[in-house]
Amino acid sequence: MMNFEVSLKAKNLKVTPQRIAILKEIEKNGHISIDDIYENIRKDYPSISLATVYKNITALYEVNILREIKAPAQKQRYELSCDHHIHVACEKCGKLEDIKIDISDISNKCAKMSGYQLYDTSAVFIGICPECAHKEKK
Repeated sequence: MMNFEVSLKAKNLKVTPQRIAILKEIEKNGHISIDDIYENIRKDYPSISLATVYKNITALYEVNILREIKAPAQKQRYELSCDHHIHVACEKCGKLEDIKIDISDISNKCAKMSGYQLYDTSAVFIGICPECAHKEKK
Protein backbone atom coordinates (compact mmCIF):
# COMPACT_ATOMS: atom_id res chain seq x y z
CA MET A 1 0.00 0.00 0.00
CA MET A 2 1.36 3.34 -1.06
CA ASN A 3 1.58 6.31 1.33
CA PHE A 4 -0.12 8.87 -0.88
CA GLU A 5 0.71 11.93 1.22
CA VAL A 6 4.43 11.11 1.11
CA SER A 7 4.27 10.41 -2.63
CA LEU A 8 2.52 13.70 -3.38
CA LYS A 9 4.90 15.74 -1.21
CA ALA A 10 7.93 14.01 -2.75
CA LYS A 11 6.72 15.18 -6.18
CA ASN A 12 6.01 18.71 -4.89
CA LEU A 13 2.27 18.31 -5.32
CA LYS A 14 -0.22 19.70 -2.85
CA VAL A 15 -1.95 17.05 -0.73
CA THR A 16 -5.68 17.53 -1.29
CA PRO A 17 -8.65 15.38 -0.30
CA GLN A 18 -9.54 15.02 -3.99
CA ARG A 19 -6.09 13.74 -4.94
CA ILE A 20 -6.09 11.29 -2.05
CA ALA A 21 -9.58 10.08 -3.07
CA ILE A 22 -8.46 9.63 -6.70
CA LEU A 23 -5.37 7.67 -5.66
CA LYS A 24 -7.35 5.47 -3.26
CA GLU A 25 -9.88 4.72 -5.99
CA ILE A 26 -7.13 3.73 -8.41
CA GLU A 27 -5.44 1.61 -5.73
CA LYS A 28 -8.75 -0.13 -4.99
CA ASN A 29 -9.54 -0.89 -8.65
CA GLY A 30 -6.08 -1.49 -10.10
CA HIS A 31 -6.90 -0.20 -13.59
CA ILE A 32 -9.64 2.38 -13.99
CA SER A 33 -10.85 5.01 -16.46
CA ILE A 34 -11.25 8.67 -15.58
CA ASP A 35 -15.03 8.41 -16.02
CA ASP A 36 -15.20 5.53 -13.54
CA ILE A 37 -12.98 7.37 -11.04
CA TYR A 38 -15.29 10.37 -11.31
CA GLU A 39 -18.46 8.33 -10.83
CA ASN A 40 -17.02 6.49 -7.84
CA ILE A 41 -15.61 9.46 -5.92
CA ARG A 42 -18.64 11.70 -6.58
CA LYS A 43 -20.42 9.76 -3.85
CA ASP A 44 -18.03 11.19 -1.23
CA TYR A 45 -17.27 14.46 -3.04
CA PRO A 46 -20.54 15.50 -4.73
CA SER A 47 -19.18 18.92 -5.69
CA ILE A 48 -16.16 17.54 -7.58
CA SER A 49 -16.24 18.15 -11.32
CA LEU A 50 -15.07 15.87 -14.10
CA ALA A 51 -12.64 18.65 -15.10
CA THR A 52 -11.08 18.51 -11.62
CA VAL A 53 -10.60 14.76 -11.92
CA TYR A 54 -9.00 15.19 -15.38
CA LYS A 55 -6.72 17.97 -14.09
CA ASN A 56 -5.57 15.88 -11.12
CA ILE A 57 -5.05 12.73 -13.20
CA THR A 58 -2.90 14.77 -15.60
CA ALA A 59 -0.84 16.22 -12.74
CA LEU A 60 -0.34 12.77 -11.17
CA TYR A 61 0.59 11.26 -14.54
CA GLU A 62 3.09 14.01 -15.34
CA VAL A 63 5.08 13.33 -12.13
CA ASN A 64 4.94 9.55 -12.64
CA ILE A 65 2.67 8.71 -9.71
CA LEU A 66 0.25 7.22 -12.25
CA ARG A 67 0.76 5.26 -15.44
CA GLU A 68 -1.57 5.37 -18.42
CA ILE A 69 -2.63 2.14 -20.07
CA LYS A 70 -3.85 2.28 -23.66
CA ALA A 71 -5.46 -0.86 -25.01
CA PRO A 72 -6.94 -0.88 -28.52
CA ALA A 73 -10.71 -0.25 -28.68
CA GLN A 74 -10.89 0.57 -24.95
CA LYS A 75 -10.91 3.76 -22.91
CA GLN A 76 -7.51 4.57 -21.52
CA ARG A 77 -7.11 3.54 -17.92
CA TYR A 78 -4.78 4.50 -15.13
CA GLU A 79 -2.86 2.58 -12.51
CA LEU A 80 -0.41 3.46 -9.76
CA SER A 81 3.21 3.54 -10.89
CA CYS A 82 4.99 0.90 -8.88
CA ASP A 83 6.73 -1.84 -10.80
CA HIS A 84 7.33 -2.56 -14.47
CA HIS A 85 4.97 -5.11 -15.96
CA ILE A 86 2.92 -5.78 -19.06
CA HIS A 87 -0.82 -6.15 -19.46
CA VAL A 88 -3.21 -8.59 -21.08
CA ALA A 89 -6.59 -7.29 -22.21
CA CYS A 90 -9.71 -9.23 -23.16
CA GLU A 91 -11.24 -7.94 -26.38
CA LYS A 92 -14.65 -9.37 -25.37
CA CYS A 93 -15.24 -8.15 -21.79
CA GLY A 94 -12.52 -5.49 -21.47
CA LYS A 95 -10.80 -7.11 -18.49
CA LEU A 96 -7.26 -5.84 -18.02
CA GLU A 97 -4.71 -7.73 -15.95
CA ASP A 98 -1.09 -7.29 -14.92
CA ILE A 99 1.46 -9.88 -15.95
CA LYS A 100 4.60 -9.66 -13.86
CA ILE A 101 7.38 -11.20 -15.91
CA ASP A 102 10.99 -10.25 -16.44
CA ILE A 103 11.02 -8.21 -19.62
CA SER A 104 14.68 -7.23 -19.45
CA ASP A 105 15.66 -9.54 -22.35
CA ILE A 106 13.04 -7.97 -24.64
CA SER A 107 13.91 -4.46 -23.46
CA ASN A 108 17.64 -5.02 -23.98
CA LYS A 109 17.03 -6.48 -27.44
CA CYS A 110 14.82 -3.53 -28.42
CA ALA A 111 17.42 -1.06 -27.16
CA LYS A 112 20.19 -2.83 -29.06
CA MET A 113 18.19 -3.06 -32.31
CA SER A 114 16.91 0.53 -32.19
CA GLY A 115 19.80 2.36 -30.57
CA TYR A 116 17.34 3.95 -28.14
CA GLN A 117 18.10 4.42 -24.47
CA LEU A 118 14.96 2.84 -23.01
CA TYR A 119 13.63 3.80 -19.59
CA ASP A 120 10.07 2.44 -19.51
CA THR A 121 7.88 -0.27 -20.99
CA SER A 122 4.25 -0.15 -22.02
CA ALA A 123 2.85 -3.29 -23.59
CA VAL A 124 -0.67 -4.65 -23.85
CA PHE A 125 -1.31 -8.09 -25.28
CA ILE A 126 -4.83 -8.50 -26.67
CA GLY A 127 -6.79 -11.73 -26.58
CA ILE A 128 -9.76 -13.45 -24.98
CA CYS A 129 -9.76 -14.15 -21.24
CA PRO A 130 -10.45 -17.65 -19.93
CA GLU A 131 -13.98 -16.70 -18.80
CA CYS A 132 -14.99 -15.35 -22.21
CA ALA A 133 -13.33 -18.26 -24.00
CA HIS A 134 -15.31 -20.66 -21.80
CA LYS A 135 -18.57 -18.84 -22.61
CA GLU A 136 -17.84 -19.13 -26.34
CA LYS A 137 -17.44 -22.90 -26.09
CA LYS A 138 -20.91 -23.33 -24.59
